Order: sequence, then structure tokens, then C-alpha cells
Amino acid sequence: MLYDEYNLYFRSIASIMRLNGLMNSMPKHKLAFYIVMVLFGALYCTMSVANHYYLRSTTFDFGPYNYAFWDYAHFHVTPCPIYKVFNSNDITFLQDHFSITLMFLVPFYWLLNWLTGTYTLLLIQTAFIIWGAWATYKVVSLKTGDGWLGVGAVVYYFLLQGRNSALDEDCNIIIMCSCFVPVFIWYFESKRFIAATIVFVLALFSREDMPLWLPFVCLVLIIWHRKERKLVYACVGYILASIVSFVLIFKVFIPAIHSSAVEYNLFEYGALGEDPYHALLFIFRHPIDSFLMLFQNQSGDPVNDWIKMEFYLVYLISGGFVLFFRPQYFIWFIPLIAQKMFNDQPIRWSTESYYTVQVATLLPIPVFIILSIIRSRIGRYSVALILCGLAFFVTRYESNPSYRKLGYGNPVKRNVFNKTFFNPPYNVKTIYNDLALIPPDASVSASASILPHLAQRKGIYEFPDAANAEYIAIFTFADYFVMSQEQYSTLLYGTYLFNPHWQVIANDFPFMLLKKVTDKKAPDYDSVLCNSENMTPDHQHLLASDNEPLNNDAATWDSTKAHSGKHSVRLTKEMAYGMTLPLKNIKAGDILCASVWRYSEDPANGMLIVSSGKSLYLPSAIGANKDAAGWEQITLYCTVPDDHKDFGIYIWDNGGKPVWFDDMEVKIYRNK
Repeated sequence: MLYDEYNLYFRSIASIMRLNGLMNSMPKHKLAFYIVMVLFGALYCTMSVANHYYLRSTTFDFGPYNYAFWDYAHFHVTPCPIYKVFNSNDITFLQDHFSITLMFLVPFYWLLNWLTGTYTLLLIQTAFIIWGAWATYKVVSLKTGDGWLGVGAVVYYFLLQGRNSALDEDCNIIIMCSCFVPVFIWYFESKRFIAATIVFVLALFSREDMPLWLPFVCLVLIIWHRKERKLVYACVGYILASIVSFVLIFKVFIPAIHSSAVEYNLFEYGALGEDPYHALLFIFRHPIDSFLMLFQNQSGDPVNDWIKMEFYLVYLISGGFVLFFRPQYFIWFIPLIAQKMFNDQPIRWSTESYYTVQVATLLPIPVFIILSIIRSRIGRYSVALILCGLAFFVTRYESNPSYRKLGYGNPVKRNVFNKTFFNPPYNVKTIYNDLALIPPDASVSASASILPHLAQRKGIYEFPDAANAEYIAIFTFADYFVMSQEQYSTLLYGTYLFNPHWQVIANDFPFMLLKKVTDKKAPDYDSVLCNSENMTPDHQHLLASDNEPLNNDAATWDSTKAHSGKHSVRLTKEMAYGMTLPLKNIKAGDILCASVWRYSEDPANGMLIVSSGKSLYLPSAIGANKDAAGWEQITLYCTVPDDHKDFGIYIWDNGGKPVWFDDMEVKIYRNK
């Protein structure tokens, strides 16, 4: 036994010595490269995985990606039901973006998905990003003969704004397929032409716009190897293959998978023409107008005036100015800039989301190759350090939405050092326990941040599209960017929560899980009603159904009009407030449906108000369900805030003319 222990000990010492010997024999720049790759790889993997775990990922685009990945893995290409929230037609993922990338990644579904589930694509995407960084190091080191410049290029690659902002959208094909480009350049430059060709073909069909970018990449390779006839011919072959692929994709493949009901709608270049052919024709016929459009706001909305300039400033300050020392490298970015700035959508001109990730992926190679013209090593490395610093500070500045022109996205997702990054304002473990109540084959409607975790199933919809859903898994805050909080709450609470056909099976504020039931169930909420008929013994206050007195002036009690019974409350300019229901037995997270019937000659006169000091003020004068006598019902929905010591529900004559109210009811769904 003692011999075995000593033997194991000496073997361990020998292994450590061999590792030390290997590290000592390794060039220091290569060791630094591995350290940088491990640190940044771990950082980006942690950020993408943590954002998904903490329920900050969003339906678009991560929901359809997870659905398509699962669909392809089961040898189907079926319509993605998630798209129905915006389009009633059946649309497959392939009809949204012509791409085979997820198809050839299917083996990783069967290899990893049993363990990593909906995190699988995030891990694959991180691997692509690391692959692109590795190729960047290789190309820069080869072209400059300086491994330290290669290390600097990798640091710069990870620090650029477009790499960081791409985290907003969790997962996207363009993040992955842009990484093919530095890898292709590396294999071509190292004369591994079979590998280069395989990567080139995968890149061509990774997204429908890649055949427009790759010829410009090859043009610079021709400049690099203009004296090497075989390499020039190879590049010409790649360019011809790109042109043929572009024609096939837009003239054969896309028309074949689309129909009159589902047309290809990602060609959004109305200022240039109706299709790629007419767009190219416009550019050649009107070169000056086309050039000016790269800087002008063609939307007609002055709000979008400085979006394009913001993009140029971000990348010029981050180090793009170095390209002016070797202008031939601008060739690489011509299709990227044109594709961004000619588009009809202002967000595509911006630095938001993944709309600059292609620039961020390729920019490090030319910038750090150009630095090799500085003869002094100290000068080269100093400039490289400055460029990395500029990239870091610009990225840090742009991570604050208030400093950006559009200011989209969740600032927490980009900043692992934010105090709430690992501490979201809800109990994540409890929510996952709730989600486990959903059977794997059940159809589900989920809000935007929840859906990506449930997307690998046949029936999955983004709320408010509930379609044939058997379950609704939802955050109660406005987790759907098209709706305001008021619209969102009204739909959720009015249509589902207080509906006897839906049963709440989990309520962990702000998360809620509802199950559809076939038979009407008993109400799962408490109700307080004031029908204006009962008064306290001293006849000073109205009395609610829970025997609590309302703060109400007795002089407002009226018998000239009534929605039900014989009495109502009449408000005037002199007595403008009444029927105040204090609701003492409530707690944070309780959900309320407050309603009152109003009679008024002016539909804007007479409001129902829910308030709680400074934390909540929710007024409404919008009536519905008008009856034959002219009474109409005002309804408000809200969640009780943490600070609710002054919580109250009351009515107000906001117009000065007499208005009558009756049958105030508050339904309370208790936060259990």
C-alpha cells in the first residue's frame, strides 16, 4: 500500500515537471494566446449561458432557432408555430432565412442535447466564436510573422462592440456564419485548399446574403497573391461559385420553398428596387445617389438622422481608422456596409444587437496586419495596446442604452459585472420547478423570456398567441415588446387569469403558470363588491360585501339613477371623489381586477383609479359593455406593488359635470 502511494506521488511530480517543460519550451506568445482564449471563451460562454439560465433570453430569435434545431433533428421541416404571433400563415424556419447551418449541426443535437437541452446552440455558437478567434490569431501571426500581434488581434476581436452587443439576441446564424470567413482565410493562406473549400461551401449556404460578401473577401486574397497564378485562379473560382450560388438561392431555392401566401420578405431595400437584380441595377445607374445613401437617412423620419453616423464613429474610434493606411482592406467591408445602410430598417443601420457582428469578426485581421508596417516592436505593441483600449472603452460606453441612438436591448445581458447579472429580481429555481409541471409533449404559450426554454416541442406559441395551447407560462410584467404594461396586463388577467376555463397551477411572482381546463371551475379568487345599497349604521359610509366601510361622502349617495338596485354614487365638481375602497387585506404580488359601472353623457368624464402612493397610479376612463340604459363598465388590472401601505381604489369626476357610478367590484387573485 505504501509503495503504491509513493509511486502515485512520484508520477504526479513527473507529470507536473513534463507540463512545466512543455510550457517552458512553448513560445510565450502562444502561451499568452491560450490564456486569452480560455479567459474570453469562458467569459462569453458564461454570459450566454447565464443569460439563458436567468431567463433573460428572448423568443426572437432564440425561440425559432431552438424549435428548428429540434425539428431538423427529427428529420422534419415543419412550419414554426412561434411565427404566428406576427403572421397567420404557416412559415418554416427555412422560409424565414435560407440557411443549412442548423441542418449540418444536427449531429450535435443528438450528441449534446440530452444533457445541455436548450443551451446546446449557445454552446455551439460560443465554439464558433472561439473558432473564429483561433483563425484570426493564425492569419495575423502568419501574415505579419509576429505572434504577439496575433494575440493582440484576438484580444481586439473579443473586445469590439459588435461582439458584445450580439449577446442581446442570444443566438443567431449570422454570429456563427461570420466566423467561417476568418477560418476560410486561414485555410486558404496555409494552402489547405480542401479544408478551405469545405468551409467556403458551408459559408455560402449558411445565409442567403453570404454569397455577396465572400467575393469581396476573395478580391483581397487576389491582391495578396497577385503574383501567384494558381492562387489567383482559385480565388476566381470561388468568386464564380459565389455568383452561381447567389443566383441559385434567389432564383431557384427561395422561390421553390416559398409561395404566394408566404413570400420571402427579408429583401428590405425599397430605396434601391424590388429585388436584388433591380437593386444592383440602381447602384450602377445612380452611383452618386447610392454613395450618399450610405450616410443619409432614407426613412424620412428625423428621429433616425444620426443612427448611421453613430455606427461609423463607433468603428472608426475603435480602430477602423487604421484601414486608411491600407485602403485595399475597405474592399472586405463594402458589401457589409452596403447591406446595412441601404436597408429600410433603421435598426439595421445601428450598432444594436448582432447587426455589426460581421464587421467585428473580420476587422481585427486587417487592422493588426497593417500594424506590422510599424518597424519598432515597442511602437507596434504600443499601438496594438491602444487599439484594444479604445475598443474596450467604446464597448463599455455603448453598453449603456442611454448613450446609444436607439437604446434597445437589456443592459444587464451585456455586463457580467452588473450587480443584478447573477441576482435577477425573481426566484429562478422556483420558476424552473414550475416549468417542470408542463408535460414534454404539451402545447404551450409562453412569454418572450420563457419561451426559448420550452421551444423544443411541436406546439409552442409566443404569448399573446395562445392558439391551441394547453398551458400558459408567463411573466406578469410586459414580456412582449409590442405591448404596453397596461395592454399586456389587461389581456393576461382579463382573458385568462379571471377566466373559469383556465386554472392557475403555479403563481410565484412575477411568474405564473396556467392550465386549460375543460369544465368550468369554481372561481379561484376573492371578490369584494360595493353595490351602493348598503350603508354603515350611522349612514355616513357605503358598506362593501366584506363589511368594510368605504371612504365616501354620504352626500354622494343618490337614487335618481342606478345600474342595479335603487342607489348609486353621484359625483360633481364640488364632490369629485368617492367610493374609495382601501383594501387592507392584500399583499405584494396579489393581482386585482377592479371594475365599476359608470353613467355619463361625456365618455371621457368619470374615471376609475388604482393608486399606491408614488409606486402606482393607474387611471382609466375607457368604458366597455355598454347596456341599453347607457351604463358602461370601466375595468383595470394591476399587480399589487411591494410598497402598498397607501393602496386604494376610487372614482373621480374629472370633467366637472355630474357622473354616476355603481356596482364597484374588486376580484383579488391572491399571491400564494
